[in-house]
Amino acid sequence: MQVSMEKTAGAPQAKTGAPHMKITKLSEHIGAEVTGIDLRQPVDAATRKQLYDALVENITLVVRNQDFTPEQYVAAVSLFGELMPDESEKNRLPEQPLIGLINSRAIDREGKRVMTGERWHSDHVNQPQPPKFTCLYAVKLPDKGGATNIANTRAGFATLPADLKKRIEGMKTVNVIIGSASKSVNADRRAWQAEAAPPPVIHPLVRTHPDAGTKALYFHPNKVENIVGMSPEDSQVLLEDLTERALKPEYVYSHQWRPGDMLIWDNRSAFHRASFDYDPAQHRLLYRTLVKGDTPR
Repeated sequence: MQVSMEKTAGAPQAKTGAPHMKITKLSEHIGAEVTGIDLRQPVDAATRKQLYDALVENITLVVRNQDFTPEQYVAAVSLFGELMPDESEKNRLPEQPLIGLINSRAIDREGKRVMTGERWHSDHVNQPQPPKFTCLYAVKLPDKGGATNIANTRAGFATLPADLKKRIEGMKTVNVIIGSASKSVNADRRAWQAEAAPPPVIHPLVRTHPDAGTKALYFHPNKVENIVGMSPEDSQVLLEDLTERALKPEYVYSHQWRPGDMLIWDNRSAFHRASFDYDPAQHRLLYRTLVKGDTPR
């Protein structure tokens, strides 16, 4: 059952610039749908705050029925904060470098299909200030399949056994482009790690949300070299166990894409992963933008 969070008409919304905007919860634990707003048009401060607060509360928002040029898409996502480029120049849209491409036709240096995002993760945790929000916009979609799945990691953490929570709260992850014990087979990422050898970045395994004050699991298993004090192999075992325990079905929203969808989520409270259950002969192309975050605490 969908539960409306906001009134859709009347005096209270008349000054927001979006008198017909409606935000509707998609489930008890995660997700809300936004309708009745065209983000190509000016958005005032009140509406902007309403959208931001709804994102923090619901962890992911899907804004329906948008029709963006690349520049309009960048402007729309900028309502949620300062944008940062994708760490890989290869993945950026040439005419608009703040947009990354999720492209089903991409191949790596070995000629293999790139299947990025197959494991539950938070984005770019190998950076000192990872993105707080990730946003996708549908450009080309297969006839069926190809969902983007978002999981509520603050609810997942809250329901872990007390002794396990106590054990992991002080743990730190050592993050690189691709960890030595990672299951990823992305040849480009492994070559990039070997050639660039960037310094590792240390983040908490459990982070505190700077806006909400809530705690959530926070990692990207492919980018974790190890948990401080543990081997890379033992670290991966623990991360897999935490993922299996925490990401219960009721905490997951599986977004089935429609043309015109803009999907944004809060990396500080969420993991996500892609589904590759579509016909690879059909083109799936999404624009991706990242909103700069702060240093995880």
